[in-house]
Amino acid sequence: MKRINRLLTFASITLLFLNTGCLTKTKTTIESFDGVNISFDNEGKGDPVIILIHGWSNTRNIWEAQISHFSEKYQVIAVDLPGFGKSGNNRIDWSIASYGKDIAAIIQRLNLNKVVLVGFSLGAPISIECANLIPDHIIGIVLVDALKEVELKIPPPMAHYIDSLMMDLVTHPTKEKLVERNFFKKNIDSTYLRILSILEVDSHIGWRESIAGNIEWQNEQCTNKVQNVKVPIIAINSDIQTTNVESFRKYAPTFKVKIVEDVGHLIMWDNTEMFNQLLDESILEFMEE
Repeated sequence: MKRINRLLTFASITLLFLNTGCLTKTKTTIESFDGVNISFDNEGKGDPVIILIHGWSNTRNIWEAQISHFSEKYQVIAVDLPGFGKSGNNRIDWSIASYGKDIAAIIQRLNLNKVVLVGFSLGAPISIECANLIPDHIIGIVLVDALKEVELKIPPPMAHYIDSLMMDLVTHPTKEKLVERNFFKKNIDSTYLRILSILEVDSHIGWRESIAGNIEWQNEQCTNKVQNVKVPIIAINSDIQTTNVESFRKYAPTFKVKIVEDVGHLIMWDNTEMFNQLLDESILEFMEE
């Protein structure tokens, strides 16, 4: 039963969909390695450069409060991953490796150095993948409410269940389902309306495929990829599920976790002030390395 609960939690923490309204930002598009257009916001100036990577089924707009706060001191880039938001979906390979190449393409095209990758949910393995591809450009990784059981393996029956659960949540969302799965605990009505807003899309191309890509990465590549990372890794996690720090440190000995209590998966919305404070602290720690 304990293992089943961990697997169900994995299903929950890899999914969040939410829209947040609009800010006036510098919108930029580049072509990725396979010809897919990647859209992103690019605000502020200063080192390090903070790259914000959203989770499955959401967009760069989940980072609205972070873009506003951190662009006062740093250059901040918030990306729409292919298949989501304003980015293209003309892709065949929806693996974590492909998403890692997308982020690397932005970094290389803009000639960025001293980069901090901030990956929420699905964005966490993408951050790990990118850091493996271009280690000389990255100074630190912040994982947001993800990879709490780094050694977790998802058997085929559970993978099928996760696929069904997640696709049901995007095609037939209800407030009750989302609250029950601990996606959020605060501002329930307004957050739910934003969820409905982002789900008003013309296509789900790549959504199911990226679920499979995430599970494949977790099962077959996660621990090796974490072990190969050359920069510090810090997690900012909710207390929904215990983070297995001892397990993570087998592969990344300097790994640290910072816990935010009484929040859902969407930490940066449920407690924006605390999340920004912990991310600020983490950035300073990377700069001192």
